[in-house]
Amino acid sequence: MKALVLLGCPETPSQTPMAVYVFNTLTKMGYDTTIAANPAASKLVRISDPEEYYNLNLVDLERQLGKINEGDFDLLVGFVHKDAAASFFVTFDSILQTKSLALVFSRDGDEVAEFVNMIEESGSNAKIVAVRAFHNPSPIKVKFDKAIKEFE
Repeated sequence: MKALVLLGCPETPSQTPMAVYVFNTLTKMGYDTTIAANPAASKLVRISDPEEYYNLNLVDLERQLGKINEGDFDLLVGFVHKDAAASFFVTFDSILQTKSLALVFSRDGDEVAEFVNMIEESGSNAKIVAVRAFHNPSPIKVKFDKAIKEFE
């Protein structure tokens, strides 16, 4: 089983620790997990694992988009906290046609609703978890832990 985790702009402090947490959780579930990230997000994730304890598999987000095909991954998890992240999630979800989970978060409740709406209007069948969070990763973690049980 293979999982793909999408990271966008690392401006939100909660994304990086959650990326490592999600990678670890999926790996423990038996997924061969890949993180596709932009260069800045990738650097932050690498620095978060200086001893390479997690053996993180990081790839460039845009390069990955250019080479994926339907069926390449069994699970898609996307961090959605900006318009661009919602667009990337919808695009990957549309191509992969697999189980997917969108972790939608922002410090602004209206933005959370906007990003959820973008995903729903795309025709995606993704499981969407939405929470108002920015600095504190705990609300995202709680929602992720609950949602990921549906994929076990």
